[in-house]
Amino acid sequence: MSDAAWKVLVTDPKFADFVGDVTAQFPQLEIVCATDELDARALAADDISGLMTQFATVDAELLAALPGLRAIIKNGRSYHNIDTDAVRAREVAFGSVPRKGPNCVAELAMTLILASSKDLVISHKSVADGAYRYRGMKPELTAERKMAFHWMRHVGVHEVVGKTLGIIGMGEIGCELARRAEVMGMRNIYYKRTPLSPELEQRFHAEYRDLDTLLAESDYVCVALPHTPESEKLIGAAELDKMKESAFIVNIARGGIIDEDALIAALATQRIRGAGLDVFTYEPLPADSPLCELDNVIMTPHIGGGSGTTWAGELATALAELASLLEGNAPRIDLTVR
Repeated sequence: MSDAAWKVLVTDPKFADFVGDVTAQFPQLEIVCATDELDARALAADDISGLMTQFATVDAELLAALPGLRAIIKNGRSYHNIDTDAVRAREVAFGSVPRKGPNCVAELAMTLILASSKDLVISHKSVADGAYRYRGMKPELTAERKMAFHWMRHVGVHEVVGKTLGIIGMGEIGCELARRAEVMGMRNIYYKRTPLSPELEQRFHAEYRDLDTLLAESDYVCVALPHTPESEKLIGAAELDKMKESAFIVNIARGGIIDEDALIAALATQRIRGAGLDVFTYEPLPADSPLCELDNVIMTPHIGGGSGTTWAGELATALAELASLLEGNAPRIDLTVR
């Protein structure tokens, strides 16, 4: 045992290779990390004061093996892997830290939703091209009560408040998006193979729907799940046909989850109102793609990850919050459901 004030256990083997990168930042901690050979239960001990987890299960059995535990940090907001009743019964400090990657992607998803609601690309082009000339208008000096309000008369411009957002895939990205959408006054529904607990649904202001119902109810549909053999072309012609004609679809996951040919057809015939796309079947998007000719799609060059993140960075952020809890500070994000 070192002279570290607190011994902490990191439950996820994926962080094992990065413990050495962050150790120097936390002289007050002795960091023990699970590996593929030794999981958290194998490493559980009486002298462990803190626990940091991302995906590994934290249940009553593991907690019983950690009698000295004082604080738990979840890396990410969605604590679906944690038995909250067992944690609260132990009366240990319990908090979470947002993950940068999901935050970045959720920001872009919300940007595409808002941009679609304001016909942003067409609106910009109208101003930049001087389209007022085609309406028999001329520039005039503005004042408080004198302006050319809504001079392009874009019929598609609307507010997102009161609209329904359907999130396909309610992982970290979906949960971060739901938080942002709820603040904007949107109603959240979601589809996930395993629904969230009632507690998490309450925390993220989201209601479960099966996929067909979600497609039919949503004004905006956001694809936010991993690309796997099961999700390949999950959204095809039949699924797009279930959407409202006034609805938009946003994809910030992977291009292969949507049948791109079916999406192009739906957009070209205005079967759906529009799309916001950061990802494509082939990337970069081929210059001759029909998507490039459509005026009801907003596209970005796979920028959802923002400025990027690292496993070492995520580990350091989570450990900093865990150290703060062990020092007696209140959780930055309180996970007490009231």
